[in-house]
Amino acid sequence: MDDLNNVVQGSLELANLDNRLHVLRELDSVIDFARGLLQLRIVLCLGLKGSLTTRDIAFILGERHKSVADAIRKLVAKDIVVKEPDGGLDLYRLSDTGLEFYRKLQSVLGDGGRRILRSERRELIHDIASETTRYVHLMDALIAVATSRNGELSLTDIADAMKLSIDRARTYIEMFSDKRSGVKLFKKVEKESRILKALSRVLKIFGINMRYTLVAYSVTEEGLSVFYRQPYYLKYKKSSACKVVTKLFGSAHPRLVLKRMSLILLLVTVVMALIAIAIPTSTTAALLTSFAIASSLLYIGYKAI
Repeated sequence: MDDLNNVVQGSLELANLDNRLHVLRELDSVIDFARGLLQLRIVLCLGLKGSLTTRDIAFILGERHKSVADAIRKLVAKDIVVKEPDGGLDLYRLSDTGLEFYRKLQSVLGDGGRRILRSERRELIHDIASETTRYVHLMDALIAVATSRNGELSLTDIADAMKLSIDRARTYIEMFSDKRSGVKLFKKVEKESRILKALSRVLKIFGINMRYTLVAYSVTEEGLSVFYRQPYYLKYKKSSACKVVTKLFGSAHPRLVLKRMSLILLLVTVVMALIAIAIPTSTTAALLTSFAIASSLLYIGYKAI
């Protein structure tokens, strides 16, 4: 009976997580949570408090007025916030679109209907915004690993896809890979690297000890069941190009693909530069310029997303 209860509880937790990720991915298309965390906190602030001036918002959130004003302008442009002049003051409130956005956030990260005290507002807004961002990063990790060539990906690549430091990415991943986790989405894999092992033997002669195991993560059955319900998977499943991209670049996550394409083009550019030095013609110069521009544009795209 206990085993049955555990299975049911695990299924409910998985379904709840899946629903959160689906809604948050949808909302992330409106506000890029990783880049627009302040915008998200402003939406939460206005949802909790109502109409406010930019200075009120800055005070509540503990942010600089200029940063808040810039974020407000972006939210107004997205039709999430509207301006209401009131006796010489410019008040800002959530538009109908913004209210719908806020309600969806509440549905997955809400306060359960409890009345929020004034002293709790700033902390609550920060906590909800951080929680939302965490789930969006988690979705990036799932996409990167689930679409990887061998079904597993190094922690370095996962962190890159999540746009986080390695230590912070490890913290997020381990929350859903530990045996004690309610939902286990990832499985930790440690493998020996022959190159690192050979290097460690050389360094050991000089009294330097070096680890030669690499840490990678694969997606569990639970993780795949969450991934299969995401809009990204439906696009990936129907696209032959995505399968080719996975084979060529090791993963179909857009950020990793752009990074590896830019590195390949950079290498080609270096080779082309050597050829242009050896054979200085207008054709080799034009090719060198083209490859250099293409490599730069891909790298800019990689840093931008």
